[in-house]
Amino acid sequence: MSQALIEEFERGHRPLRQAIAGLSPQQMKAFPVPGTWSIHQIVVHVADSAVIGADRMQRIIAMDNPILQAYDETLFTKNLFYHEQSVDDALTMMELTGRQMARVLRCLPEAAFARLGNHTEVGPISLLQMLQRNVNHVPHHLKFIEQKRALLLKGSK
Repeated sequence: MSQALIEEFERGHRPLRQAIAGLSPQQMKAFPVPGTWSIHQIVVHVADSAVIGADRMQRIIAMDNPILQAYDETLFTKNLFYHEQSVDDALTMMELTGRQMARVLRCLPEAAFARLGNHTEVGPISLLQMLQRNVNHVPHHLKFIEQKRALLLKGSK
């Protein structure tokens, strides 16, 4: 198992913190690209996803072929009041979840990363694949944050 992949999961909160550094609460909640999420919503979404991903990995590790329930990220963003949640708390939760889950992952034998869960949309998925999906989720959303940040800062000049 690649220790680098585990470390990247563990430190997933860092690039998000860096990407939002210096933005005001108003900028965080602005919609510089109409019809898309605000930076604030993106950050809370990524943090929520990291916690859900850790739960899924725990289930794969602890249970035999567990069901991994899909969720609608749009409904989470809409119905869980993302703009009323604290970005700092969300990132702290992501940091602590990553650190704790990395401890577990480092204890596993190589064979454990082949263990499977059954995702309700994706189908069979291994622990390694779930870890990789979680790691890839951060840069996927970072590009949107960077785009929105550039538009906000350009507009404030």
